Amino acid sequence: MFALRRVVFWQFFVCLSCSLLFWLFSGRNSGLSALCGGVVCAFPSLLVILMMWVTRNATASPFGIFLYEFFKVTMIIFGFLIVAMFYKNLDWLSFIISSGAVLLSHVFALASRK
Repeated sequence: MFALRRVVFWQFFVCLSCSLLFWLFSGRNSGLSALCGGVVCAFPSLLVILMMWVTRNATASPFGIFLYEFFKVTMIIFGFLIVAMFYKNLDWLSFIISSGAVLLSHVFALASRK
């Protein structure tokens, strides 16, 4: 469970770092777009970790893990759609870079085992 919490921590850290960098170097609109992209990808991971924590005493099944991941991917897709539909001044480059960095941050979080 500690590794999963570390993944969520790093995802939110990368989200805030990307949004701060885009805010400083490209302006307010790019920073907010990067924040939206990061949150759209990091928040569903947090919800899946919370659902796994709630059911931590139950026996794990491959179907349950598949449902959690399906829920997470569906929430990310709907988050992309909602941001694209309702945020009119979206800077697509910062949005995509931030969401990609957040989605890949789990690799670096799990690479350092302690």
